[in-house]
Amino acid sequence: MPIIKREDFGTSRAPDWVKVSEGIPAMGCSTRNNKSDFVEPHFHDSDEFRFAISGKAKVRTEGKEYVVEKGDVVCTKMGDVHEIVEIVEPPYTQVWINCNLRGKKRPGHLHQGEDD
Repeated sequence: MPIIKREDFGTSRAPDWVKVSEGIPAMGCSTRNNKSDFVEPHFHDSDEFRFAISGKAKVRTEGKEYVVEKGDVVCTKMGDVHEIVEIVEPPYTQVWINCNLRGKKRPGHLHQGEDD
């Protein structure tokens, strides 16, 4: 099984069977150890998928709150405001992938009122 670097997705350096059109602008892994750790409300110019690896967290997306745990995938559409409200059972670890930038194609966390 090949290991593909983030910058190689969607290029000739990646095998055809793993190509993602226009690449993956952001991906990573984060762990939150304190119950008060949170992520502020934000949105992206891309779809985002967060895979819960351990622990439990309360998240808000599409205006609803959910408790997610190991094995759950939080799927957030481009433009939907989402956040981690609370860590219910630390440590909470997630792997996340942001897909192709669309719309205004701005990278990173975007906040309402910032030219949204």
